[in-house]
Amino acid sequence: MNLVSANVEGEGEQGRLLRRTLMRYAHLCTVLILRSVSTAVYKRFPSTQHLVRAAC
Repeated sequence: MNLVSANVEGEGEQGRLLRRTLMRYAHLCTVLILRSVSTAVYKRFPSTQHLVRAAC
């Protein structure tokens, strides 16, 4: 998060939305990788629909 905030410019609404979107993608990638490695995470998110429901 520190790298994203330091390197993505913009103080207005557009910059904030870009930083937030980048962090959402980063968290999604982390969960997808952990799903393939950890059985506990796979049990928590067995399908992509479970990921979508948890994000809302």
